[in-house]
Amino acid sequence: MTDELEDQMIAKTEELTEEKKGDAAVAEATELAQLDPQDAIVWFVKGKAHYVDNQFDDALSCFSKAAEIDRENPQIWHMMGYALISHNRFSEAEQSLDYVKATQPTNAEAVCALGICQAIQNKPQDARQNFETAIALDKQVSLAMLEHFHDKFFGLSKETQSRTKALIERVLETKKLV
Repeated sequence: MTDELEDQMIAKTEELTEEKKGDAAVAEATELAQLDPQDAIVWFVKGKAHYVDNQFDDALSCFSKAAEIDRENPQIWHMMGYALISHNRFSEAEQSLDYVKATQPTNAEAVCALGICQAIQNKPQDARQNFETAIALDKQVSLAMLEHFHDKFFGLSKETQSRTKALIERVLETKKLV
């Protein structure tokens, strides 16, 4: 396959993923992976397509394959962290997101997600520190993420400890006022 053709297919898959057309993105990415199975970016793009289509097992498998090929790409580990969160594998997600934070310390989204994993695992001091860092880096993104996780996960889950819910609610209330 030519680099130009591969680049076009990656761009098309990314576009479909951004448009939340998961099934079409998965089909395009599957063809791409068959044509170039040794390219980490191909597996990364395929994993994102599966993730958008709520196929979290397949997404995790693709991100794992991408990480086997390119162990040092923080984007791969960032999305791997999200896929692991989708599987309630929080300690593994924390490791993935901690790697992203170490390699991209200004990545507010990854730092906030790391804090969420830590809050879920009842690590309030670590969580609070990462929330503060994320909010300092990008308040809008961080608060949007915290609100989303509160509304879609913490607020609805009967299994989430009240301490964890209270931590997120305090951070949201305090930071919205500032």
